[in-house]
Amino acid sequence: SSYSLDSLQNQTLKLSLEKLAEHIYCISGAGGNIAVLKGQNQLLLVDAAYVRTTEEIKQKLKQISSRPVTILINTHYHGDHTGGNAILGKEAQIISHKNCKASLLRNLKEDKNPESIGAPNKTFDKEMNIKVNNGAENVKLLHFGPGHTAGDTVVIFESSKILHAGDLFFNGIAPYIVVRDGSDTKNWIKTIHTLAKLYPDYKVIPGHGPVTDMKTFLKFAGYLKYLRDEVVKAIKAGKSKKETIESIDLSQYNHITEMGKFLTKKNNIAWIFDELSKPK
Repeated sequence: SSYSLDSLQNQTLKLSLEKLAEHIYCISGAGGNIAVLKGQNQLLLVDAAYVRTTEEIKQKLKQISSRPVTILINTHYHGDHTGGNAILGKEAQIISHKNCKASLLRNLKEDKNPESIGAPNKTFDKEMNIKVNNGAENVKLLHFGPGHTAGDTVVIFESSKILHAGDLFFNGIAPYIVVRDGSDTKNWIKTIHTLAKLYPDYKVIPGHGPVTDMKTFLKFAGYLKYLRDEVVKAIKAGKSKKETIESIDLSQYNHITEMGKFLTKKNNIAWIFDELSKPK
């Protein structure tokens, strides 16, 4: 059973293109936010959204440059970030964390093979650096352990001071916590704090929601921490999952939007409960 982000799939597809720095753009509205680095004779993409949005994405890329996509980085395995791999990454080296590739292949439908879905053909473990524009832009890929999934990659555009957080950041939206892939909210919170120390003045591209700053990313970490702390207390008090979901006060988080019946604050509590109740 593949996870259902129907609420995100059914968004009206109006793609917007935003220029964030001299060589960096963000395409949003097609599933996960896509970052584009315009190189002298190439394009580098972070994420590829859904397969059915690829034609519209290609039109947006043409507005940036007619150069080919030579590098495509996946922040994690979900279809709203990897669906367009085979088409957008046709001539590209496709790079991800090794756990992302493993999850993608583990969830492969029977009628598909790694080539047909554009599975990553290069992986890394902790860190990888990619030099673009004769070294003028260093793109750093970092993995801090499990967070949203077991294989999240954070992409740092060092010269432009921009960071793509993938789904370690749902800006203004209730996040998806993927317990069955080994998500870890404790480490997720720690990762955001680490990034804030390393890159305090960077612009942050979230997996979903508008581009923002580190302060807003830290607020999101605060939301996760509040829920986690409350769930820990409820479990210690012997509350059932249902009692835990009903007992936690969410009134200070009215600014966090819910998407359909799936990405809800109550589901956030339920997923954290499941994560903390998993046999170690």
